[in-house]
Amino acid sequence: MMKFMLPAVLSFALASAGAQEPTPEPSEPAFEELSQILLQQKEIIEAQAKELEELGKRLSEVEALALSSHNRLEEIAQQPEEATVAGAVEQRLAELEQQVQRIPETPTAVEEADEFPGSFQIPGTDAALKVGGQVRLSIVKTMGPLGVDDKFVTSSIPIEGSQDAGKGSRLTFSARPSRLNFDFRTPTGVGSVRAFIEADFASGDSNAFRLRHAYGQWGSFLGGQTWSTFSDPEAEPDGIDFEGLNAISLFRQQQIRWTKALRENAFLAVAVENPSPDVTGATGVNQVPDVVARIHLDREEFPLFGFLAKGGHLQAAVLGRQIRAEPPDQPNETLSTAGFGANVSGQMFTEWREGRDNFTFAVNGGTGIGRYITDLGSLGGQDAVYDPETDSLEPLTVFASYLGFQHWWSEGMRSTWTYGFVNVDNLEIQTPDSLDQTNRVTANFAWSPILRVDLILEYLAGTRKNKNGESGFSNQVQVGGTFRF
Repeated sequence: MMKFMLPAVLSFALASAGAQEPTPEPSEPAFEELSQILLQQKEIIEAQAKELEELGKRLSEVEALALSSHNRLEEIAQQPEEATVAGAVEQRLAELEQQVQRIPETPTAVEEADEFPGSFQIPGTDAALKVGGQVRLSIVKTMGPLGVDDKFVTSSIPIEGSQDAGKGSRLTFSARPSRLNFDFRTPTGVGSVRAFIEADFASGDSNAFRLRHAYGQWGSFLGGQTWSTFSDPEAEPDGIDFEGLNAISLFRQQQIRWTKALRENAFLAVAVENPSPDVTGATGVNQVPDVVARIHLDREEFPLFGFLAKGGHLQAAVLGRQIRAEPPDQPNETLSTAGFGANVSGQMFTEWREGRDNFTFAVNGGTGIGRYITDLGSLGGQDAVYDPETDSLEPLTVFASYLGFQHWWSEGMRSTWTYGFVNVDNLEIQTPDSLDQTNRVTANFAWSPILRVDLILEYLAGTRKNKNGESGFSNQVQVGGTFRF
């Protein structure tokens, strides 16, 4: 019996011990903290669920957009190229070709540095730089008597019967027209600024570097050396002769210029320029700057005379100056006389040959403006003449005009014909051998086998006539090539 009572006693003892030490219940504060933590976790889980739902919607939209774009690209790839696309590409290439072929033109508005085509960004700056120029070789065959061998200067033709008129033919190779330029643009807080400098190798007979252009532009203002405001370089006919037309006004000088847009295609420019008087019998003195004003009109909107298409331009300019000089026997006395001139020039495209054939022209006239005309500037002393009897300066009245016509035989082949005429109204005090007039005609054939390259064959002929009626004739053939970069 003891065997059965022992387990019962032990069970009773263990139960009694458990009853004496009950498990403690959690306190009230600990329960509230646990409840608060559970609520916070619930809110976080709900917020994350909303974010996941929103991301899922966005992912679906992106997938739909990607699929739509893929399908559209496949449709475009299967469609033939539109004619308008090819036309736009051809038009852009034509514009680039014109920019490459164009000589340094009248400076236009300054483009922003980041919109400057053909340039590269200077590392570490916000400025842009463009390097350009040309390499030219000319082979000049002078068949008649002429004062120079590597270009055609009409005013240097010797008079028949003179010693120089007996010169034989000459052959000259020249690379002097080759040039190099740097075009710099940089933004500022008040607009972009431009600096342009260019030089060639035509300084005397030494082939030394010669400054052509050096100017800065900011907004409407330009300062430095470039084409005179009286000039119109865009109206120069196509040719290879380094001298250029006898009757054209195309030269570079120091100036300060202000330009104002009158409307979209019309511009007014006013400048004060270096006077540098060129006087026969006296020494020119720089005291009063020349004042020049011009209006330039781009003909983008209207045809003219029925057979002239849109495009091209018209320009009119006026010039006022004081010619001052010192007599040779009175170095401390300055004499003066007034000078005035005007010109009209331009380029006109025709309705035929897809608007590529064109006329170029200019008419120049005035008193005391000889240095502004190429032939007279090369000769020298054509602004005025010193009269020792009256101790005064007598200005020379001059007239010059030219007409050029360019015809395109095909896409890369063209010819240009020009005629230029210069006349000086001689004074009684001038010597009998003083220049009275020159005539110059040219005809050429040019071929551009690739972009940036021109090959030209040109024939030139001209006459000079003096005050006493004596005259001379000369002619020349030039062939050469130009590579622009």
